[in-house]
Amino acid sequence: MERRDALKYTAVFMGLSMSGAAISTIMAGCKVDESDTWAPSFLAQDQADFLNEFAETIFPKTATPGAKDAKVVRFIDAVRPLRYTVEDNEKFKTDLAAFMEKAKTEAGKDFTSLSPEKQLEWVKAVDNSAYEFLKANPEAKENERPFYIVLKEHLAGGYFSSEIVMKEFFAFDPIPGRYDACIPYEDVGRAWAIG
Repeated sequence: MERRDALKYTAVFMGLSMSGAAISTIMAGCKVDESDTWAPSFLAQDQADFLNEFAETIFPKTATPGAKDAKVVRFIDAVRPLRYTVEDNEKFKTDLAAFMEKAKTEAGKDFTSLSPEKQLEWVKAVDNSAYEFLKANPEAKENERPFYIVLKEHLAGGYFSSEIVMKEFFAFDPIPGRYDACIPYEDVGRAWAIG
């Protein structure tokens, strides 16, 4: 299975299992700063740099836009302060710092300094570990889930709600045509974005 196909299935699965807060964030939408002079205001610069590489590892540029194209980190930087409490945001930053340290310890150096292959290798290991935890603890409360899952939800939210992804990954029609409730998926070609 191609990595992009796996991503599509993951997105559908995550859509069914995302936390209420993550869904609320996506539905609220947020216009990000598109300027070349953007600097993070919520995240520290090293956190933004880490998330940029981490997000691109999960959502790489292929025939469709990557996380950097979608400006996922800018989305998180803009949305977190608006949609979450001060306490939630401080916990997010603390957990992110610990996650960055975990990457450095396990990979031997800063995640941003690793080759793309080594970044992917580490992310796969963390992904497997997080989902093994969820399988072993299906009743885990939202605040007990591994930080990786929380972070992945945020990244997916930023990615799939970005304008470039809505227009290039999904079929997009800002003025809907007639309603037809039952048509073969093959006729549509791909999932539709709501715009």
